[in-house]
Amino acid sequence: MRVLVLASAACLVAAAFPASAQIWGGPVPSSAGGSFAGRGIHVPTQPRSARGEIRTGERSGQLTRGEARQLRRADTVNGSIAERLSRNGLTESEAAELQTRSILLHEDIVRARFNGSTKRPKN
Repeated sequence: MRVLVLASAACLVAAAFPASAQIWGGPVPSSAGGSFAGRGIHVPTQPRSARGEIRTGERSGQLTRGEARQLRRADTVNGSIAERLSRNGLTESEAAELQTRSILLHEDIVRARFNGSTKRPKN
């Protein structure tokens, strides 16, 4: 009988460990930043703005004027899409799309600056 009681107590304690390992800090207030922070969506900021990287590449001679113009156009398109989507707040899929567009533009800028590629950036 004592073994049965100890075994059941051990099972209860073992079952409680995974639940106690879960961390939840509560809801994120919308004042914490961004129009979609209240939904728990976090979009990390890029270390530099795309325009700043394009400007740096153009000044250093890594980008031609035409490449810089194409990349600026792609950044303008991304900005207008972000503005249009964020009017009523962002859904998770919209935030993911904007993040993906930002990452792809950053990769296009880096590729153009350091590989000397003259490929047109994807919009």
